[in-house]
Amino acid sequence: MAILRAELLKWKRSWVHWAALLAAGVAPAFNALLVWGARRVAGTAGEGVSIPWEGFFAQVGLFANLLVYPLLFGFVVTYAVVREYQEGAATNLFALPASRTGILLAKLGAAALILAVAVVAAVPLAVIAGLPVLGYLPSWDAVAAGLGLHLVAGLAQFLLVPVVLWLAVLGRNYVLPLAAAGFFVVANIFTAFAGDEALWIPTAIPAWTAQARYLPEIAAHLPAWWVQLPPLFLGFLALAALTVTRRDVV
Repeated sequence: MAILRAELLKWKRSWVHWAALLAAGVAPAFNALLVWGARRVAGTAGEGVSIPWEGFFAQVGLFANLLVYPLLFGFVVTYAVVREYQEGAATNLFALPASRTGILLAKLGAAALILAVAVVAAVPLAVIAGLPVLGYLPSWDAVAAGLGLHLVAGLAQFLLVPVVLWLAVLGRNYVLPLAAAGFFVVANIFTAFAGDEALWIPTAIPAWTAQARYLPEIAAHLPAWWVQLPPLFLGFLALAALTVTRRDVV
């Protein structure tokens, strides 16, 4: 716990948690822009577009986990690890009376708290972005459903984080892990065009899980995230722990 508190103090002095909150607002703003554009086009054609808040929250969750969160989660976790090597602090850090695995888990736990705040903040940010285009406030039930949707999808997204964590520990630089996070986004975009047959791709499961909470018909083609993703989480977390334990600090 002392190591975790020390890690949280580092984050308190960092600009990254503010950047995470800013990134959490990207998907709500993007979705609001799409809704506004759809209404403009429909209005020109003399038609109306009605979008419930439940659908708006689901779309925000889809875009966040499809395009934004792979990069955000990947960067936060990479920053937590790589900065110690880049700033030359890893030698002193690993000299502490704690196991390297414990230090790695403390870093992952601190990053999880930062990311959880960003995921929760996406819901009020969605309300702020959606209110001008939808024209009415959501009910408390809709907000609660949106929060539940974002928490479930965010947890599923976090289960992919050890892949990036292992690459950060292995490469000790930003290039390899962030390239992997970028590949996640490319794979996710592919699933948006490939149809139901591609929904099994692990990196896209969080995004389509968010959409399936509003459109249950998608769930029939979607693997259960709580079955497919935890083995990936545990496997790559073990690889990261093994790598940080066996390799020299310098």
